[in-house]
Amino acid sequence: MARNIELKVQLVDRAAVEAALSTLGANCEWTRKQRDTFYDVPTGWLKLRETEDAPPELISYHRAAKTDPRPSDYEVRTLDDANAWHRLLSHVLSVRGVVAKERTLWLWGHTRIHLDQVEKLGNHLELETVLDGIDDKQGFDENAHVIEALGIAHAPRLSVPYLELLEQVNS
Repeated sequence: MARNIELKVQLVDRAAVEAALSTLGANCEWTRKQRDTFYDVPTGWLKLRETEDAPPELISYHRAAKTDPRPSDYEVRTLDDANAWHRLLSHVLSVRGVVAKERTLWLWGHTRIHLDQVEKLGNHLELETVLDGIDDKQGFDENAHVIEALGIAHAPRLSVPYLELLEQVNS
């Protein structure tokens, strides 16, 4: 099981954040379309991620529903065949919903910065400071540094996955 420190906010000014990322020295790795199929599970989250030009992944995670940067425990498994896994999973689990987005991934230090254009929800930003070789305090400190550098300290914060936001929009 891996762990990171996460924060999700509404992205108000993408151009300003991209300029701040360049000033920070972050590296833009790629922009790709992603489709996340969420399955109804008793605790946490389980999703099958299909990413353009990349192998599919099965991702499980647990995190608190709060708006401040928070720890998230997760596991990612790379798959060979998304359709076969979807058939298997949907045989025993209900599909809760699907999130489609275009994601741009930036990297700085231990932090992954996702600039997401989510269908029906608009622009959002996710920070994931991966605790690989650093402890929780160092992760929170790096996450806070990136928040400050990007000027997003007062951006509207989100406590739930995109799926829950879509469920709210569709209800």
